[in-house]
Amino acid sequence: MKSEKFVVKYPFLGFEEVSEVEFAEVDDGALGFLSMGDKAELLLINPYKVREYSFEIPAGIQTLLDIKDSSKLKVFCVFVKDKSDGIYVNFLAPILLNCDNKTIAQVVLSTKEYPNFGVAESIKKYIKD
Repeated sequence: MKSEKFVVKYPFLGFEEVSEVEFAEVDDGALGFLSMGDKAELLLINPYKVREYSFEIPAGIQTLLDIKDSSKLKVFCVFVKDKSDGIYVNFLAPILLNCDNKTIAQVVLSTKEYPNFGVAESIKKYIKD
């Protein structure tokens, strides 16, 4: 699993002091890990692998990440596994990576604009038996 360094252009909720992270993806891009040094490691899931998912990238984030039409972007959402074996995904705060210039930001979406996205949605809701 190869990791790459990314410069944080817009802070992650709760980790405002982190300016650089290491990102690695596994399982054909379905899962990822985001290391914030000794601060934390976030577990990530590619939302497109589990549900229909789309959002508008705010103009400010587009500018900060220098996003162009041709930019190679990746989107991941943070997930947590609780002690009862449940997995919950935060679809309202996706993490956006610009792989061309190695910049990253967390986008905080409005529940008014995205009522179908939750902060702690059970992954079981999207897994077909």
